[in-house]
Formats: sequence, C-alpha cells, structure tokens
Amino acid sequence: MDARLLATVSIAFATTLGLYGQSAAIRAKILAVAEGHADDVRREIPALIKEHPNDPGVLFLSAIVEPDGARAVEVYKRIVKEFPSSEWADDAQWRIVQYYALLRDTANARAALADFQQRFPLSEFFVHAQDIVRTTVGLAPTVVEQQRSSERGSTSDTATQERYTLQIGAYSTKETAENEAQRFRAQRLRVEVVEKAPSLYAVTIGDYTSRAAAEKARPLVEQQCNCTPFIIPKPHAVKRSPKHGTK
Repeated sequence: MDARLLATVSIAFATTLGLYGQSAAIRAKILAVAEGHADDVRREIPALIKEHPNDPGVLFLSAIVEPDGARAVEVYKRIVKEFPSSEWADDAQWRIVQYYALLRDTANARAALADFQQRFPLSEFFVHAQDIVRTTVGLAPTVVEQQRSSERGSTSDTATQERYTLQIGAYSTKETAENEAQRFRAQRLRVEVVEKAPSLYAVTIGDYTSRAAAEKARPLVEQQCNCTPFIIPKPHAVKRSPKHGTK
C-alpha cells in the first residue's frame, strides 16, 4: 500500500474512533485483515495503541494481528479482565478458549470454557467454544454428566415438559420484533423472536428447563439488555388451519 495512502487511512481511522467510538472502525479493520491486509493493519497498530492505549477495541485488533499466539492470548486476557462489559470481551474469551483447545492444553482449555460460561453465558460464541473443546480435548466429566442428565430429562417427557424463557419485548408485527431483536444481537446476545399468538411476536432470551433456572438468569439478562425481562412459558409454534383446497 502507498505510504501516503496508508497514512491517510490511519488518520481517518483515528478520527473515526474519536468521533464515533470503536465499533465500526475496528470492525472495518478486522474485515481488512480477513481480506488479506493484515500487514497493512499491523503497521497501524503502534500509532493506534499510542493514541488509544486503553481502548479494548484497539487492543482486540492488535491481538488479531499479533503473530505470536502466546502474546495475543495475554492481550485477550487483559480485555476480559479490564473491560468485561465491552463488546469485545466475549469474543476475546472465545479466542482464549480456541488458543488452548488447539494446543490440546486440556486443563487450560476446560478452565477457559468454564470461565466463559460463568462470565458470558448469553454470548453467541459460547456454543462454538463448547464445540471446539469437545472436539479437541473433550469436555470436563462434570459438564458431560450435566449434559447427559439434561438430555435424559428432556427426552423423558418431551410432550408435556414446560420450558421457560425471558421476554424482553412484544410487538404486533414480526418485522418490528425482528428489528428490536437485531438491536440486542448487536450486543452479542442470543435473541429469538417467537410467535405467541397471531399478530403477537415476543422477543426472548434463553431457553430454561425450569422457572427457577430462568429466575436465576434474569438478573444477568437484565444487566445485559438494560431492560426488565419477565419469565414466560416458552411459546410453542402457533398452529394454523390449512387453507381450503390445499392437500
């Protein structure tokens, strides 16, 4: 890349950070790395770190382009420890899990996954983190037994077992509900839109096997969504009568 163009991009990026915050600018740089421009982005890191030494987004970007995995994972740990409420924290924890799992470091991979579950149980990355640990070093025996117990419970009386979720909004159109759900997905929350009745769509978080489990999760969801969730039975799909003339 031409030096003058690179300098212009760097200045524009720093200005964007100052004016609009970290998210969009950092994501643009992450996309540039994915498109094969890691070296260009790496050259910008020293100036960005100097100007924004405590910006979790800049730290996250620096870890992505760090060729030394051990150094990168220390940066991810710093993000999780010092900026646990930032939008980058759960992604950083996911990368910590990946690092240890791919090294086949059983103890650290399982510990990082347990820490992930405790810190960010609603993260969209948690399922992936669990999968990579399962397929590399295996889940901890206690986790495996919990999953088996859950599976036995879920199959023992599938037809009648009540499940619960936390409703954070309800709307008369699916489009409005999806727009609201997207706002929460942008915060890395696993959100679902369910049809409670014709022309009534609920935005919900979580799938719990008991009311007590939903109650336990409610304070965390309230903190994550900055709203007041309430417990409802998880709605079943609304059944519609077939139209006349259809087979």
